[in-house]
Amino acid sequence: MRWLLHGSLTPAVADALRRHGHQAQSTTEAGLADESTPAEIFAAARKLQLEILTADPALATAPYEQHLSFPRTIVLLQIPGDVEQDDAIDRLFDRYKRLSPARLYTITPTRVKIRQLPNA
Repeated sequence: MRWLLHGSLTPAVADALRRHGHQAQSTTEAGLADESTPAEIFAAARKLQLEILTADPALATAPYEQHLSFPRTIVLLQIPGDVEQDDAIDRLFDRYKRLSPARLYTITPTRVKIRQLPNA
């Protein structure tokens, strides 16, 4: 899978994705500005055929709150500072070998929750 990394993610997240055979690029590499709206981020990810991995809950909930369509995968890391983000990525791919499209995967320190994304 190819991932767009958004929000306050450590460089170890990209390393963890690569360890699992994925590609990762930042929002800057995708041509997005820091102040890009969720609609602009989703449009760029669709155009570039990227899944989204974010630490920003506002971006992850935008499809529900703003009625935005995103047919790809979103992963939200809800990890406090004492838990390593790369360990959370390892836990996600240890549990789910293949992620489904149109789903929001929320990773907390103890679980991985899955929710279907709405169709706008």
